[in-house]
Amino acid sequence: MARTPLVAIGALLLVAGGAVAGYGVTRKPSGGLTPQASEAMGSSIAQLDGDVKAARASVKERATTFAGYRPVKAAVSTDGSTAKDMLARGELQFSPQAGEVIELGQIQGDKIETLLIQPEGAMHSPRAGKPGSFVDLMGDQVAITEVAQVTPLEIRPPVTGGYVMVVRPLDLKPAIDRLAAAGVAGTIEAGGEKRTIGAPAANADLQTQMIPSLPDLKLVVAVPPKTGGLNMPLVAGGGGVAALGLVLLVLGLIAKPAAAQAGLSATQPAALATAATQMSQPGMAVAAGTPSPVAPTGMPVSPTELGPGAMIGRWEVIKRLGSGGMADVYLARARGDAGFEKTVAVKVMHPHLARMSRAVDHFLDEARLAARIHHPNVVAILDLGKIGNDYVIVMEYVDGVDLDRLLTAARTAQRPVPLDVALGIMCRICDGLNAAHKALAPDGTPLNIVHRDVKSANVLVSKQGGVKVVDFGIAKAAQQGHNTIAGETKGTPSMMAPEQRVGEQVDVRADVYSTAAVAYEVLTGHGVNLDLAALAHLGIENWPHLPPPSSLRAQLPPELDGILLKAMSYNREARPADCAEFEATLERIMKQYGLTASDKDIARWVQAELAQLPALQPEAYTPTATP
Repeated sequence: MARTPLVAIGALLLVAGGAVAGYGVTRKPSGGLTPQASEAMGSSIAQLDGDVKAARASVKERATTFAGYRPVKAAVSTDGSTAKDMLARGELQFSPQAGEVIELGQIQGDKIETLLIQPEGAMHSPRAGKPGSFVDLMGDQVAITEVAQVTPLEIRPPVTGGYVMVVRPLDLKPAIDRLAAAGVAGTIEAGGEKRTIGAPAANADLQTQMIPSLPDLKLVVAVPPKTGGLNMPLVAGGGGVAALGLVLLVLGLIAKPAAAQAGLSATQPAALATAATQMSQPGMAVAAGTPSPVAPTGMPVSPTELGPGAMIGRWEVIKRLGSGGMADVYLARARGDAGFEKTVAVKVMHPHLARMSRAVDHFLDEARLAARIHHPNVVAILDLGKIGNDYVIVMEYVDGVDLDRLLTAARTAQRPVPLDVALGIMCRICDGLNAAHKALAPDGTPLNIVHRDVKSANVLVSKQGGVKVVDFGIAKAAQQGHNTIAGETKGTPSMMAPEQRVGEQVDVRADVYSTAAVAYEVLTGHGVNLDLAALAHLGIENWPHLPPPSSLRAQLPPELDGILLKAMSYNREARPADCAEFEATLERIMKQYGLTASDKDIARWVQAELAQLPALQPEAYTPTATP
């Protein structure tokens, strides 16, 4: 057979076989969650997370408050009959909210004795007498429980202690119905109990989605198996044809005249071997200048692969720091010449949200808005990019802990925040928020940014005493290209200004309100729940229905009562005009009482709290990543 036909036939078979095999390999799979199901799952998790946060904050605050009342401490020293008489006389003022159950009891060594339950006839909880936070799944409801320890005014054997328990049911049915309507099947699970959603396929893959604010409650979704991916008959058949073509092609080339064969360069085999060696090393690359911190092109980021040593652009993952409703956050570093190393926090958007245009808009807005704010009291955004199908924000790494965890530790141990430190932290928060409110677009136009989710969990305090506001994930600016859907409320209800809670247009005075709520917690050591929906039955008179701060902590200057409660006025017109004005009032108090707080003073307090509770030792930045 002539050489030319062999070469031609071999080349044709090689190309045809390769095309068939390639189609079998790359054929687009079908199955998996539909975009509608993915969006329903993301929105349901976000809604559940917000509802759980509000419920937990409420029951914890109520249980803690009840446990501190003197009549409650007196009642646990008595018996059930006396406790009921005290309730009838009005000495014990337990007023359960809708669906809520309040239980008061004694601890007698290993024995639990229930004194009274409100409303009368409500079911006794097995969590009674065990201090802590609990979640129990009961059909279409999840019971959020907080048990607070009560110290009796008088120890009368066999009584050794007491407890007060607040249980609030959270209705899961709206979320379950929304998921089922979108074709999502699986289970909602908590404490070994399960509630089935839809009809999961027997051969489905299971995908677990945690509720960020309550890891004990999780959504396990049955993902339909993907079909139509690797087609082995096509791959095998195409591979066989290609192999035959390669044999014919080689035979045709071997048939060359000896003279032509002799003309080959002696260096060509070595060159071919070198090329093959390079192709077998997919990690090899030649750097050309300094790459972007987030490469616009590159391998997709896979959450299952982001362990220590994994790469996100040019950033090497050290470890995972935390997870929120919208993203995972990783501690990462980049290394350069002469021992240069920079450590950052990298936020990677959850893959199922990256397919939702509105979620992507919010994620990108966080970086765009925060990048326009240049201030030492706001976490700096270093870069924003897309790797494969994943969206990534690179931000300043704060070696510290969020204020919420510090306050929780201090409150649990009954260690009030030093007054100078508390006011110093609040002034720095105001300063950072004021910088956000006054930020300008590149053309000098005011951006009119409103954070809309100011809370202690969104304030980071470093071991060096730095205070930084973080998480502009739901911030609003005048120049944003998309709007919140009518009736959609984003933020933390327990810290939210009334006008924001009902979906009205907000301005910087909404941030003033939330900042004052944080100040109340920092200065008094008591948590607050100012959810308008939960307090609507109290009306707006005497809003925010909180006792004067100085009545909760005797060392507080009485002037702070009016300052904080005014800043939390129901009507925004009665509040300070902005955070700068609110900060000025706090600074006047500090000056009047000779208080100062340097970064070193704040750092000493942080280090002291961390030393008391080693379990709190952060490796640092753990944002909420608000959905």
